Order: sequence, then structure tokens, then C-alpha cells
Amino acid sequence: MHTDRIQYLTSKLFAGTCSPEEKLELAEWVRQHPDHELGGVLENEWSEFKSDIRMPEHMSGRILGNIFDQDNKDTIVEEPAEDRSVRHLWLRMAAAAVLILSLGIYWWSGKDQRPIARLQAPVLKEADLPPGGNKATLTLGDGSSIVLDGAENGSLASQGGTNVIKSRKGELVYSASGEGRMAAVFNTVATPKGGQYHIVLPDGSKAWLNAVSSLRFPTAFTGKERKVEITGEVYFEVAHNAKMPFVVATSQAQVTVLGTHFNVMAYPDENVLKTTLLEGSVRVSNHAGKSAMLIPGQQARIKTVSGQIGIADDIDIEKEMAWKNGYFQFQDDNLEQVMRQISRWYDVEVVYEGTPGKETFTGRLPRNANVSKVFKILSLSGVKCRIEGKSIIVNP
Repeated sequence: MHTDRIQYLTSKLFAGTCSPEEKLELAEWVRQHPDHELGGVLENEWSEFKSDIRMPEHMSGRILGNIFDQDNKDTIVEEPAEDRSVRHLWLRMAAAAVLILSLGIYWWSGKDQRPIARLQAPVLKEADLPPGGNKATLTLGDGSSIVLDGAENGSLASQGGTNVIKSRKGELVYSASGEGRMAAVFNTVATPKGGQYHIVLPDGSKAWLNAVSSLRFPTAFTGKERKVEITGEVYFEVAHNAKMPFVVATSQAQVTVLGTHFNVMAYPDENVLKTTLLEGSVRVSNHAGKSAMLIPGQQARIKTVSGQIGIADDIDIEKEMAWKNGYFQFQDDNLEQVMRQISRWYDVEVVYEGTPGKETFTGRLPRNANVSKVFKILSLSGVKCRIEGKSIIVNP
């Protein structure tokens, strides 16, 4: 394989566009050709991908031991700097490449946010937990409940002149029955730990619920506004209606829009309520009557204790929307923030043996992975986890 082919494959690798066949091709080359030329290419590509980040050398030795089953990991870590050669450069970059090929997980840890691993985490034969999925319960106006993940596709109920349908895609759809307008009643969709769900509201607006969230709404929108109530985290794509604003009410705030895309995170165990705007404009108001207007890319933050409201401009939209797109994504999050998300998605309680440190984490993990993969990544930064029943025991 020529250098230009290596260059092509590694550039696709770091851009995240490598096909499975191309990854296998590059992985095989990495294993069979430990030469400095490949190391140089990998080094250049890594620098271009993350020019301000370099893999710590002490960690590269540890990673190499995991990959190649070497018994001399301490020798690699402790080798004097003046004795290192181009071969050691290749070892560091080859380790990074093999790790990247294995699972496609970014993970950084520590105050300086350096990358520590992308690792193939083995599925544990002992205690392990599967990821969450599309699970929710629908509570109708008469108080009866339907477990949506166990319900057959098709019509589920008729509520206030509106048909309630579970589509082939597994989403919940509210559609006018054509039998004349009736008094609207309120329905509630709630997701458990390890659950998420997608709903099409009576006006055509769409809502995606994250784990441990709820959405209460009328079966038909009447009057001067379209008002819904939420707990937890919900992403909305609101159908435009200039004459009837869409209002989202939480325990700490109210969000008013005409038609837009936005995310509201209002978990009671978080210190801040966040409203993140992707498209359009919204007004966020706290219970004291203070409000803030948002433009796309901004986030309103309301402190849950004081109710103080503020606006942040430097928002990582990809991070805020990661849950909807199938990822956990962290940016300077401490261990407790990380584990709260893990707890909701894997339906477990988190118990700490000791006090969590000040170390922060930045990286991305797929939400469709077993919890053992998360444990493997955390273990590389010294955090040990184990499962006991429905609890995750964390030793920071």
C-alpha cells in the first residue's frame, strides 16, 4: 500500500468517513508494517484532526499493552526521552490508529483534556447492562394507561375528537378523527429510565423525549396558545402558527415560540435548566417574570435554586443534541454529571465509594452500547465501576 493510499485512508479515518472495509485494510497494514513512514503519516493526520491535542506518552504505553498484550509496559512508559526513536513515534500513532479502528469512541480526561483512548471494550460475560430503547407509557384522559413499547401498531384510542395512533415507525401520532370537534382532554407520555420516545402532536409539531421525561398536552389545541408541560428533557420541532404561540412549561420556566427547533433540559437533579435554540426564536421566562430572547445557537440557563436567568453564546449544539442523535457527548463534565446520564439511560442507581474528584471528561460514546463499554473507557482514567443488581458502584 503506497503512502498516498495510507494518507487517504487515515484522513478518512479521522474524519469519521472510513467504510468498514477501509478500516480493515488500514488495520491490517498497521499490524503488518511497523515502519516510520506510516507513523509519520498518522502523526500528520492526527495533528491536522486535533492540532491542539497530543496523546500523553505514559498513556500510549498503557494502551499498547492492552492492544499487543505486551509484558514490558513499564519499560515503554519509563524509557528516557533521549533514547526514543522514530519507531516509538510510530508505536504511539499506531496505538491510536488501532484504538480508533476498534470502536469509534472518542474519550478525553483530565484538566488539560488530552485524548486517552478509543478502545474496543469487550462485552463482559458477567454482570452487564444493555442500553435503553424506545419505551414509554401513555396515560389517557380517563386515567387508563397504555405501555407503548408493548402495544401493536395502529389505532390505540380516540381522545377528544382525535385518533391516537402508533405508527409503523414506532412513534405516537395524534390525528383529527373527522368526527367533529369535541372537548379536548389531556394526555401524558412518560419515559422511564432507559427509555425514549417520539411523538407527533395534534398540530403537527414533533417532540422527542429523553429518558426519565414526560410531556403533558391536550388532544386538540384551542384558544390563543398551544401549551404543553414537560419534565426531564424534550426536543421540539414546532409547526409554525403565528396566531397561536407554542408554550412549553416546566417547573422553573416557560418557553414561548411560534415555530422553531429547540431543546429543553429540565431534570430536577440538575443544577441548571437549559433551553437551547437551533432554529427560529424563543422567549424564555422564569417564574419571577424575567425573560430572555434567544437566537439560533444560544442557550438560556436558569439556576434551579435561585431562578437566575442568563444567556450563553458559545454553545456546542452537537453536544446538546447528542442524546437525540444516539450519543452521549461530554465537554468538561465532571464524573457526577457523566454518571447522571448513565444512570438515566441504563436504568440504574449510582453509588459512590469515596468522593468523586475534580477530574473532568470530554468525549463521545454511543448510546447503543452495553454499559461495560462505558466502564472500560472510564477505567482508563482510573475510575472503577462494577454492577451490583440495579446499581453501579463507582470507585473514583
